[in-house]
Amino acid sequence: MLGTENSQGREPMPLLLKFLARALVAVIGLSVFFSVGYLGGWLFFAVVVGATILALHEYYSALRVKDIRPNAKLGWLCALLLLLIAQYGENLRQGLAHDGQAALGVADLNVVTGTLHLSLLVLLFCVAGTLICQFRMREGQSAVVNSATTVFGVVYIGLLFSFVLRMRYVDIAGLMEVQGQVPALVLYPWAADFWRSMGSLIFVVGPVWLGDTVAFLAGNLWGRHQLAPRISPGKTIEGSLGGLAASILGALIAGWWLGMGPVSSALLGLMMGVVGQVGDLGKSVLKRDLGIKDFGTVFGPHGGVLDRFDAILFSLPLVYWYFWFLVTRVGAI
Repeated sequence: MLGTENSQGREPMPLLLKFLARALVAVIGLSVFFSVGYLGGWLFFAVVVGATILALHEYYSALRVKDIRPNAKLGWLCALLLLLIAQYGENLRQGLAHDGQAALGVADLNVVTGTLHLSLLVLLFCVAGTLICQFRMREGQSAVVNSATTVFGVVYIGLLFSFVLRMRYVDIAGLMEVQGQVPALVLYPWAADFWRSMGSLIFVVGPVWLGDTVAFLAGNLWGRHQLAPRISPGKTIEGSLGGLAASILGALIAGWWLGMGPVSSALLGLMMGVVGQVGDLGKSVLKRDLGIKDFGTVFGPHGGVLDRFDAILFSLPLVYWYFWFLVTRVGAI
């Protein structure tokens, strides 16, 4: 995630170059992500699997700095199973929709409940499996630490990445039309299909990354007061507030396009801004404990998959359950 760094000692030109480099990485990454996401299906599933396995590899490899030996292969397997369950469940739900079943009707709810039970079984298998793997633990290793870090990686990365797949199939515009709202996208037929397919992910990724970018700029230009000096000394209150404001603005724009009310859009934007920064600080806690700068180098000087997607991973479940429960069950918009 782009930091909310302090402005002391920052020259305008290096800051501009750094911002442009980060923006270029974001534009290329988002273009690929949204293009493949629009196609959906198993191609998108394969891309999400690749990102998940790479993120888990970054996490498990970083632990070796502290001589921690998680069961990486078991973690990869469990994460893959969680993604398969999510994709299979969404395929079943899409099949029900084509058969005329109401969204989240009885049959659809059975699918959601079934995938939840299967996911819990995978987590149980992960806990039992990593404990069994400790039977062959090397001398001087900690069974508690090895087991805990294995399961934590599956939940932190595998489970959260599964919500990328789930959100891909949430048609926010369709839900708003059911609630009597008129999405702005209906005025632009050329964009309607894309936004119906990717609107839910755009509603999360757009505000989060906009807030991330503004936080980076505001922190570097005007940051004076440290936000969490013991966790991440470079982050500032000014950058944090700028990021929150940008997240709200981004959610209002995306929400208007999808037909959401301004109050719910602003509230979700605020929550994504807060949760995203909490996720970023949580990642900083891990990196500080491990004594590393970044989890990976897949994005060059901008870090690895975990460094780029930390805030988004924390925001996805929040927005998903909002639409699943409040919108479809309670009727809130």
